[in-house]
Amino acid sequence: MTAATPPRLLAMLAWHIGLRYLRRLRTARLAMAAITLTVAAPVAVTGVTQGLADALKRQAQANESDVTVSSWVGMADDQLGRATLAAVPGVAGVAPYTENFSMMVPHQVGRAGGIPCLIDGIEWQADSSVGRLAPAVLHTAGVRGGAGRLPPSQRGSGFLTPEWREQLCLLGLAVGTDLGATAAPLPPHLPPLSGVVAGCWLLSDSALTVGQQVELVGSRASRWPVVISDVLGTGLLEVDKMMLLAPLPVGQALGGYAPTGEELPRVDGYRIKALPHVALPDLAARLADVSGERADTWQERRRNEVLSLEYQRNLMVVVMLAIQAIAVFVVYAVFSTLVAEKRHDIGVLLGLGARRRDIALAFVIAGLGACLLGGAAGWAIGWGLMGLASVLSNHFGIQFFPQDVYSGTDAPLSWDPRIPLGFIAAMACIGLVAITIPAIRAARIQPLRTLQGD
Repeated sequence: MTAATPPRLLAMLAWHIGLRYLRRLRTARLAMAAITLTVAAPVAVTGVTQGLADALKRQAQANESDVTVSSWVGMADDQLGRATLAAVPGVAGVAPYTENFSMMVPHQVGRAGGIPCLIDGIEWQADSSVGRLAPAVLHTAGVRGGAGRLPPSQRGSGFLTPEWREQLCLLGLAVGTDLGATAAPLPPHLPPLSGVVAGCWLLSDSALTVGQQVELVGSRASRWPVVISDVLGTGLLEVDKMMLLAPLPVGQALGGYAPTGEELPRVDGYRIKALPHVALPDLAARLADVSGERADTWQERRRNEVLSLEYQRNLMVVVMLAIQAIAVFVVYAVFSTLVAEKRHDIGVLLGLGARRRDIALAFVIAGLGACLLGGAAGWAIGWGLMGLASVLSNHFGIQFFPQDVYSGTDAPLSWDPRIPLGFIAAMACIGLVAITIPAIRAARIQPLRTLQGD
């Protein structure tokens, strides 16, 4: 190799040597290990905190809607009022509801007292249309019992109880075979009771089962017999331990909102689903103007919980970034040592005609390679630790997230790839800062003094 060697070839040689340093030298592997650990820990910790925030969003979806129009004294419920709300620009669905506390009294001989619960009177189809009652949260058994999903014979379909299914089958048979017109009438059948959907912990704590008859006692001493037709399991304690979904007429009767004479039935409010990409605060303002009632987004109704988790998540991100920033000293020390160890090789390259910027670039490439490779390894380790959290919790009986707070057997985790990618990008920037000074020092080495052994 002579002075006439093309600069491009010398640049390629510098790059090759830089990557070889990264692959073979113990000091470079030490830097990569430090980077791996400083990425793995933030990925795992932030994945958990973001998982808690996502759990709050699932709770809002299971118990709230995008916007809620409500009144302290109730609102008249008629088709005109619903149509008026549905006509507001940005509205995708409207669902009426009532909310009131009640006592659930089992029909068991020798059992006294009742079980407190929150009656959510809804219209099943309308509530499903606003994003609540996802199929994944239905037909689940109690968390503590670990019984898994309910058998198909016990499953209801919304408020369709087993008795309702039996009655509908008999009616369908009568219509299909024309028995209703040519044969004797069917045996008398008692009108089926209304069905309700209970939170899985509400049943687990009360030892009730699907298909069992209970009586609901409202705040105005009104009583209503119902049958538990299905089980709801959102994984969130507030819903699973207190919620009892009932048909809207049942909720209206228990809350004193049933129609009387010429007076229309009343509801506590309407849950509103917004169209995609609609600003919820603006939609809430429009709904408040049209209805003359209070309209709140789900973030406003859950303000304390939302702000608390957001503060915790943001604080945790800042702490994790600070931990990553400490890695700047490790990376700087490693590459400074690498420059000192390879001073002779650098002098030879410079003596053969390599450009100083190529020497500096070789160390920058080596450092960025360490950051990216270590970051990828940290991503894998961080997600591996997250995946092991639930396994270790179930195996050793250690509750990382006690069920008194979060009613699921698995830890609330977020597998959003943007979290690890963000920490890898932060580590790359930190690594670039740490490598710059050693790279500049390497480019300023004097070839003659190096070859002379100075």
